[in-house]
Amino acid sequence: MASFALSTFDLRQLRTFMAVVEHGGVSAAAYRLGASLSTVSRDLSSLEQRLGFQVCRRGRSGFSLTPQGADLHKAATRLFSELQSFEQTIQSTRRTLGGGFNLGVIDNVITNPEAGIVAALSEMHRMFPDMLINVSVHTAAVIDVQVRERRIDIGITGQPEWLPALEYVPVFVERHHLYMSRRSPYLDLTQAGLSQSPGRDAKPIPYIARDYRADAFAAFEASYRLQVAARGSTLESILAAVLAGVGCAILPAHFVKAADVADLVQLPTPHTPLNVPFHFVYRKDAANLRAIHALLNCFGR
Repeated sequence: MASFALSTFDLRQLRTFMAVVEHGGVSAAAYRLGASLSTVSRDLSSLEQRLGFQVCRRGRSGFSLTPQGADLHKAATRLFSELQSFEQTIQSTRRTLGGGFNLGVIDNVITNPEAGIVAALSEMHRMFPDMLINVSVHTAAVIDVQVRERRIDIGITGQPEWLPALEYVPVFVERHHLYMSRRSPYLDLTQAGLSQSPGRDAKPIPYIARDYRADAFAAFEASYRLQVAARGSTLESILAAVLAGVGCAILPAHFVKAADVADLVQLPTPHTPLNVPFHFVYRKDAANLRAIHALLNCFGR
């Protein structure tokens, strides 16, 4: 039998395999990786063809590792641990902060004055003028995976996934309120619904949901009889639905203030404002990298 030589394609497919195991299935892994279901399935099939054995069982009966897949998972865990050690050694050997530094955030968080991101980046530039600072915007669901896969160096998220390879540091709290258009035909119905207990006789409240699983949102949504009338992945899309009169929505106070839209009315409830804690997230094996250490210092962390 020919010897097995590892390639860059094998590493990518192994990372996909590790994500599938970590999240317990192909669909969950695809969502966390920000990839299509077909891409993840194709990577697994290609890996199995390359290795010459089945690594997992997947289908209607659920997901499970084969005995060979369990052995592969142990070996891959050791492999990526060694790779991380190697990369950390190389990074620590560098004497300067030349090159690039990648910060990943969710939409509109930079404009939050409570966050202090702009001031921290300005201080970073003053300290290290030769360093190229790249800022990219991602959905909250993929920030952690982007950091774990080293696509970004550090992220800021309000939806931490608490992945074991990552470090999470509290950085600021974002305040949210419930808003609705004063021109919405459902305004009176919504105000009446908010004053009722969420029992069977309570009238459903038209609600615009966010693709954002903060614990504070879940607690609020469980307190009322909400009927999802629309859904959005960005604050701009949520605001557009609110202004169109579709329903009410939870929005950051700083975002609404910056939008300066006269038609919006804040709906007071016993459960608002909602305070959503945000965290820095970075790899544990990168905690001593000078760029990350410097950015944390700029925030007083």
